[in-house]
Amino acid sequence: MAATSTFPYVIVNAFTDSAFGGNPAAIVLLPPGSLIADRMLLNASKMTSIARSFAQPTTVFLSSSIHTELPDSDETRVYDILFVLDKYFTPLCGHGTLAATKAICRGMFPGVSQGVANPVVKFRTPDDTIVCARAMDPGNRDSTADGEFYELTIPVATMQQVTEAERCDIRNMLGKVLGKDADNVGLKYVAHEVSDTTSYDRLVMVLDQSEKLEGRNVDINAFLTGRYEAYTLTHATPGQKTAFVSRSFMPVTGVMEDHVCGTAHALMMPYYAAQADVDIVPGKEAFVRQVGPRGGDLWVTLDEENEVIRLRGNAKLFSRGEITF
Repeated sequence: MAATSTFPYVIVNAFTDSAFGGNPAAIVLLPPGSLIADRMLLNASKMTSIARSFAQPTTVFLSSSIHTELPDSDETRVYDILFVLDKYFTPLCGHGTLAATKAICRGMFPGVSQGVANPVVKFRTPDDTIVCARAMDPGNRDSTADGEFYELTIPVATMQQVTEAERCDIRNMLGKVLGKDADNVGLKYVAHEVSDTTSYDRLVMVLDQSEKLEGRNVDINAFLTGRYEAYTLTHATPGQKTAFVSRSFMPVTGVMEDHVCGTAHALMMPYYAAQADVDIVPGKEAFVRQVGPRGGDLWVTLDEENEVIRLRGNAKLFSRGEITF
């Protein structure tokens, strides 16, 4: 009889205080050192099978790091982290990282203590990027009754506007997505990410505020006619508490609508900070929302000096248990 393996898991909804809001992530804790490249405990096939069994937008695999150059301490824990979207491995997932931060800081796994107040956690991604996260005091922000609040810091994305020919193609695609004549689509700005580490292309399309996103029916399959793997639609919300809203879609990866995409805000924030009519000021926290069916709330800061984005928000435990195979 083949030996069985058992690992603890939790499912946490990121960027929400609701059991039915935000973006869910399944988080699996593996033994220390299990995600080192030359000694992986689980192969790619096994991890994608686990991710598909969870059927969540993202499955996160965590393992205490044994890298000697990243020493652990009482106040800073270091974890190797790996993200799986269906059968795709992505270098970084914002909501998955925030969900993992809650799982660690709240001691949700056996043998992982809650530790000190406001602990710092460092995550090491497969491409050796170090992502810092922490539990923090929510202050006077709208927050959950239990006062939980978390922050992660990710690099600012480099964006490049598309060519006029591609802009025309994108406008035609958007007409199908939004269910209207392409010539009448209020399209203000289109740019794609420029990256040496990301294995897929991401596109941001800034719409006129008349193209209301919240509650709007969207033909997600129409995105499959484009050349990009991830699409974010966004528009400003002048005069409101929310600086801007957005919705993200990744149908090529099997994630039809990404309920709350943390990394998409690293693409959008530099654009909005350059707009005089949008209340985004570098160094100042802004409240923004993703307005898909589940919805999510984010408090975001653009730190131009350090070229990072600080994403803050709530996280809600949905379930916990063990997987055995």
